[in-house]
Parts: sequence; C-alpha cells; structure tokens
Amino acid sequence: MKRLGLAMLLLCSLSFSTASRAAEPESKGISFYVLRVIYPESTQKGVSLKVYNKSAAPYLMQSWVRPVDSQTGDVDLDYDGQVKMPFIITPPLTRFEADSELTLRIRRNGEPLPSDRESVFFISMKAIPAMAQSDQQPTANQMAVTVVSNMKLFYRPEGLAKRAVADVACQLRFRHSGEMLIADNPTPYWLTFSRLKVGNVALDKPVLRLMVPPKGQQRYTLPTAASGSVQWQLIDEDGWNTPACQQTL
Repeated sequence: MKRLGLAMLLLCSLSFSTASRAAEPESKGISFYVLRVIYPESTQKGVSLKVYNKSAAPYLMQSWVRPVDSQTGDVDLDYDGQVKMPFIITPPLTRFEADSELTLRIRRNGEPLPSDRESVFFISMKAIPAMAQSDQQPTANQMAVTVVSNMKLFYRPEGLAKRAVADVACQLRFRHSGEMLIADNPTPYWLTFSRLKVGNVALDKPVLRLMVPPKGQQRYTLPTAASGSVQWQLIDEDGWNTPACQQTL
C-alpha cells in the first residue's frame, strides 16, 4: 500500500497543525495528502494538487508560487512579485465550498530554469474564512482567522528521475572548518535533512530547514562539543525518511 503523508490545516482556531504522516481521515479543516510536489519537465499539461475542505464552512482559497529564502530555507516572506516566478497556479483565487475538494493546476509559464539540476519553490495557499450574510459588516470584536500553508515545489528537468532522493542520500560528503559543518552535494537534487547528527549531538530542527543545493554546499554551525562521525537521513519525495547514512569526519 502506498504511504501517503497528511498535512493538516486546522482552521477552527489560531493554531496551525503541520504535516503528519499518520492519516486522520476524520479530521476537520483543510487538508492535502502530499507533503511536496514534484514537477517533471516532461509533463505536458502541468501537475495537479488536490486540496480537501472537510469542514462545514466555505473558504476563499488564494494560491500562488513564491521563492525560497536562502538564509532560512523557508518561504521568502519578503517576495514582492518583482521577480517573475516560472510557474502559475489556476485557479489563483476561488471559493472553496464546505465538504468538497479543489484541484489546483501548476503550470510552467516559459520563464527559464536550469536544465542540469533541480529547482525549488514554494506553493503558498491562503485559506480565508467566507463571511456569512450576517457578518457582512463585522464589528470591532470580530476576527477572521486566515492561515497560509506553504508546500515545496520541485522542478526536475529532463534526465532527472522522478524518485531519486533515497538513492542519492549517501552521496553527500561532510567536512568541518572551524565551527562549521559543511555538506557537499554532488547530485543534481535539492536535499533536505530530516535528521543530522555529529557524534551524539543532533542539530536543531530549525537549522535543518536549510536545504543542500544541487552541485553545491550548505554550512551548518556545529553544536558545542559535537565530535565523531556524521549521521544523517533525508526527506524523500513522499515526506518520509530515507535510510540512515554515516560518514567519519
């Protein structure tokens, strides 16, 4: 049976529930059953992303593509649209009815992308609660909770396998320079750590948001007293951990 990740947006409160690998079909709110989108260059009509509204309320759904912040590995919150993204999403804005599903289509728009390596972006989806007729003139005590979810979009040019992360995970090579741990990536794929340890010391989860670029390197600050071999796992195309790899520094 194919394993599916479940990412939940619980819109009934101010809290945001992040991706979970344990499917919870009875959960309410807006959900999507993949953790990332892979866009092969060979696709002719783009790729689709299904979103499910399991709540009893409608929402206004706005969707667009944003770049990655190279300093944090998260979505670039300062993106102002001046640099045109190479993808469009349709519909960009639509009413999302209660107890229904929505299919978003992601398509290339002709902007150039590297042909020898993967490119990565974020799909941003904003769910805005629809106002009931009685709420058309909100009072000062009313508040609408808007939640934005960001999902990674990987573009893979011709010649790159659609599933490859687990196969290339152990090709990463590590070295240290002073207080920095340097990860060298000889592969054409963006690689994301789910776990990275030096000896018995694990690097913090927020640090691991920094992906290792294809045919490039990423630097991580070594925790105090960290020494010994490097152990790591990556996140594959379905959001699952790859088998563990290890290297002596």
